[in-house]
Amino acid sequence: MRNLAQQIYGNQLTEYSKKQTQKQKNGYTSRLGWVFVSKDFTKETTKAVRTYGSLFNVSKDYTYFTPNTFYRNDLRRLSTLRWINAMSIDIDAKNGENEGMTLPDVQESITQAGLPMPSLIVQTPSKGFHVHWFLEQPKRASDKLNAHYSRIQTCMAEMIHGDVHAVGPERLFRLPTDENTVFHSQERVSFDELCEWFQLVQEQDQLDIHTYKKGFCKGYETLLKHPAVQKILEGVTKGQRDTACYTLALAYKAAGYDEKTAEEHLHNWNQKNTPQMRQIEVKRKVKSAYRGRFHAPSAKKIRELSGMLFSYVIWEEAKPREERTYSHIEEWEGDVLAFIRAQGGQVSGAQRDLAEQITSSVDAEKKIPYATFKKVVARLEEQEILSKKVSGKGRGASTELTIIDEVKARRTQSEASKREQETAPKNNGLNSNTIKDTVVGGTALPLSTGSSLARPKEPSLPVSLPTYSTRSKPAPIPGNVPSAFASALSNRSFLDGRFIFRAWGKIQLAFKAFGITYHSIAATDDYLRLSVDAVAATIEKKGSMIAGDFQGDESFLKYLFGTMKGLFVNYRSDQITQFVEEIEGLGDINLSHVGMELEDELKAARVVDRELVETKLAEIEREQSARQRRKHYHKHSAFDLNSSLNQFKLFMKTDN
Repeated sequence: MRNLAQQIYGNQLTEYSKKQTQKQKNGYTSRLGWVFVSKDFTKETTKAVRTYGSLFNVSKDYTYFTPNTFYRNDLRRLSTLRWINAMSIDIDAKNGENEGMTLPDVQESITQAGLPMPSLIVQTPSKGFHVHWFLEQPKRASDKLNAHYSRIQTCMAEMIHGDVHAVGPERLFRLPTDENTVFHSQERVSFDELCEWFQLVQEQDQLDIHTYKKGFCKGYETLLKHPAVQKILEGVTKGQRDTACYTLALAYKAAGYDEKTAEEHLHNWNQKNTPQMRQIEVKRKVKSAYRGRFHAPSAKKIRELSGMLFSYVIWEEAKPREERTYSHIEEWEGDVLAFIRAQGGQVSGAQRDLAEQITSSVDAEKKIPYATFKKVVARLEEQEILSKKVSGKGRGASTELTIIDEVKARRTQSEASKREQETAPKNNGLNSNTIKDTVVGGTALPLSTGSSLARPKEPSLPVSLPTYSTRSKPAPIPGNVPSAFASALSNRSFLDGRFIFRAWGKIQLAFKAFGITYHSIAATDDYLRLSVDAVAATIEKKGSMIAGDFQGDESFLKYLFGTMKGLFVNYRSDQITQFVEEIEGLGDINLSHVGMELEDELKAARVVDRELVETKLAEIEREQSARQRRKHYHKHSAFDLNSSLNQFKLFMKTDN
């Protein structure tokens, strides 16, 4: 147990607990983490340990543990994760799922999925398996990394018949013992390798879209009538019942049935199964589907259960502004300008305080998000409508915003007002709508959040649109082009794969100029979002096929390359500004720890943005130097003051 624990946690645990004197002497460390152990998943039986000795002692009395570690010992939550050490999959064998599965079956499914050899496989009392891949280097937890971890984990679970609902890096797994460990190797995998595997699976799924297009389903209302779903409704055999019941419950949910009606239909369906599920299990599956985060069934699961071709794209009409969670940035521009004009054309103060005062013109209870406020100010400044002056640094900084072009400001506000009054078109189309099913199944290609491509600008058109090319048949989209980027172009009727491939090549060249590799672009959400925004800006300048103002391939691609470089420069600048603001509020010890972590990051085999990391290190050195100068100045100032006081006292004494 001890050797295995050291293989997982490395230096995140200590041999013995630190004494109070050691803590006072060495200070706080951001390297260590807490491991949670539990007897039965309840809070009352959960305990946090931080030493190998404690972990070894409690392993005899506890049943579950967390492969990943936390920075708090009182809260096992996604938000309190510190280190991610392993990718873990739960293969359940309850209620007929994976019945009779053996270790060779698990190993075969891992091989067929193209996954590397796992580090550890533990068999559970229910004859299921917990499969672990230990990472070569632990990954520091963050919101983005945690989300991507869960995406990869879900995909891996689907590929090796695991439980797609038991995902998340914060989860508990069964403690390995000599009795339940059925496979153990010294193999370790890099997180980047898992990211690349996940990308290849996604690319293959996109290629499969062309294969499954014959089974295309147009919308939720026709979902239950599709032959593939009808085949499942005829009943399934043992081993498929749980998955089929959950999938059908999601289909009823998507089609607009209430929970009670869906349960009645599925009880009738259960009578066709051989053998039937227990009624309580049907009820649980329906409840899980209706109260869970998925709002539609997985197209992949429908294909597997029915053995038929199936895919679907679900489009939802754009909502009026008062019903949307996020407003379009142009609409917020009008609200920001209205706020500044109400203050006499000029405002000043901390940016967060200013953002707090700006409300939506449609919903007075809705305030502009701080991140959106900064984007709006940057856009208005770029259009030379506003001027921005910043005085001071860090939290004490004050920003002054002034309207400098009243004509442009009035025009911008007027256009925003008109846009708010426009009603969303009723017909589903490729530009005036937002994709609804981007998480579970389907073949929809997601747009990035906040992208201007989601704006209801042009009238809706049928799904089948002509390509820009004069060739008789457009080429398919290459699998190595990320789906979000391909969607940004295909949604504007750039359907020829040759053109999309060339456009993606320009994006790669732009990133390459900053030392960013292709794999890093595809695996980083912010980079993909920037590439989609670059497409939106280029289309706005160089036209689109839908609007009929396209200015030609070469002009478009050249502008796309320049726009991508400009957006990345601004993005990197924002990253540095945010980083400087953060380190200014850190203590000396934490500042040193951040510096050491950045140095370790530079030593890694793969660094996403080496120049950014080096710049951050330089900023830390500047901050440390500035603090040294301030200390030196205060020290000498105090010395000079004491010296002057002593001289004055001596003078007064002599004078008397």
